[in-house]
Amino acid sequence: MIARHLLCTLLAVVAVTAAGRASAAPVAIRQMQVRTMAAPDGRRMEMTTGYVTVPEQRTNARAKRIELAVVRLRWTGTEGSTANMLLAGGPGDSGTRLVSGLGERQAASLLDLMGGDVISFDQRGTGCSQPSLALAEATPLPLDAPGSTAAWLPRIKRASRDAAARFAAAGVRLASYTTVESADDVDAVRRAFGYRQMNLWGRSYGSHLALATVRRHPGSVARLILVSPEGPDHTLKLPSQTDAVIRRIGERAGVPRLPDTMRTVFERLRRSPVTVTVAGPGGAQRQVTIGAFDLQWLTAQALGDPRALATLPITYREMAAGDFNRIGPLALAARTRWGLGSAMKSMMDLASYGSAARRARIRHEARNALLGNAMNFPTMGLRAAWPDVDLGGAYRRRIRSDVPALLLVGDLDARTPIENAREIAAGLSRSKLIIVENGAHQFDLFGDPAIQPLLRDFVRDRPIAAERVRLPAILFQR
Repeated sequence: MIARHLLCTLLAVVAVTAAGRASAAPVAIRQMQVRTMAAPDGRRMEMTTGYVTVPEQRTNARAKRIELAVVRLRWTGTEGSTANMLLAGGPGDSGTRLVSGLGERQAASLLDLMGGDVISFDQRGTGCSQPSLALAEATPLPLDAPGSTAAWLPRIKRASRDAAARFAAAGVRLASYTTVESADDVDAVRRAFGYRQMNLWGRSYGSHLALATVRRHPGSVARLILVSPEGPDHTLKLPSQTDAVIRRIGERAGVPRLPDTMRTVFERLRRSPVTVTVAGPGGAQRQVTIGAFDLQWLTAQALGDPRALATLPITYREMAAGDFNRIGPLALAARTRWGLGSAMKSMMDLASYGSAARRARIRHEARNALLGNAMNFPTMGLRAAWPDVDLGGAYRRRIRSDVPALLLVGDLDARTPIENAREIAAGLSRSKLIIVENGAHQFDLFGDPAIQPLLRDFVRDRPIAAERVRLPAILFQR
């Protein structure tokens, strides 16, 4: 955290220097600070940080300028025409942290793997970029009643409206924080660093942004590496696909009746919510009342993390037996610490949103789905609380491109399931889809020995024969 603060402080100083000359540049200005590092074998690397200046709204010639924090890692003395651009997910995660947080050994391994320079940036409104749209304050949810959309959504809407009003009063045009503007930022960063083309590496929302970039700037993209991919109409999740992954998780855990157990627990809680006493901060005892929606919502959040997946079957088995001691602290923490997190995330998701057909399918499927529509809570209920920006039907159409693409998706991924990847690959004429067995939404991309050779071969234009790779099995608690 201290290192992160120092990085942001350094970049802020650089930005002040750049701001005086920003208006003279037609696209961007960069002011750089360079730090050298030594790889374990003695080779020298350099990490460059700074800011790229872009318009907040490109369709408005009088729009103010905003600052994008950027970072580049390269071998000292080298200069290539193609860079590897890492696009952070979220939306709202830090791109500079993906690179600046690497130690010497990790940095050298990444450069060797990718075979060229690595760049990244904090997308507009995030990380060290300015203005920051972070919302650090919590929006606590009540503890004395079971969770529900009826009880929670009005509170979240009020917090969203208040946040939107504060940003508007500060002169921030939230309507400009969309994936379309961010895709143009990606290309602006490429041009600011002087690269002819870039390989786009995107995970989850980062893949959503990568696809938008290749649609808007096809000549700038040499290759696509899409991990846990999310297409232009995949922001809102389909309950039926979540159900399919939960069934697969149960089978992989040796508990094929997991969905039945979950339904049993949900039905009991709908009839009779449970109040659990939990030790809160400082050891003080607090009570939290848990209903069916609480568990659906908590489960939806847990599905992306293999560590949480490992406890899913045993947690539901315990609750079916009347034991809620494991889930109580999680419910308390989720209610007391919940917050919007970032206005950027809300704006990006609401602008991308979903087609009318997808929304209708979600509403239909949610009636009988295991988690209802918890995967899309609260996003689908917040459109009226934030500035009304919709990228429209043309944006959500399948992207078609002949740029070489490698797609990797976990077969236990409920947030960006296999069906997403197959739909995306159908529009990419030179794509290769790899199923990652035992992979959830998050898995080790750069460090896993089964995946590294695929990445290395792809960026070097070598053929890939594999259709599947296998990660170590999740060790489900028993």
